[in-house]
Amino acid sequence: MSDFMLRTNTQDQMDDALIAAGLAQEVTDTDGEVTVVAVSGVAIDHIGPIPARVDEDGVVIKPGDSRWHTNVRVAFELDPAVEAALPTFDPLPGVPYRVFI
Repeated sequence: MSDFMLRTNTQDQMDDALIAAGLAQEVTDTDGEVTVVAVSGVAIDHIGPIPARVDEDGVVIKPGDSRWHTNVRVAFELDPAVEAALPTFDPLPGVPYRVFI
């Protein structure tokens, strides 16, 4: 099992990256609404933009990040080329905003 912290500029870019990696697919419901869902063996946690952390006086303690963030847990081994193409980032946060338990 592997966990990945991913970041793109928009949710659409994230959806495209997950689909290209074979970790998600588009599904059309009976009303014609298209959604992107994880494939079997994959858990996707869309976090979205990270808000700034502020104290009780509204002073910014830690700036936010307006880019799109997603955590992915994969229960199978990824092809190294697929893994390398994921929009991961460095450095990883010392204290992540949200993680899988």
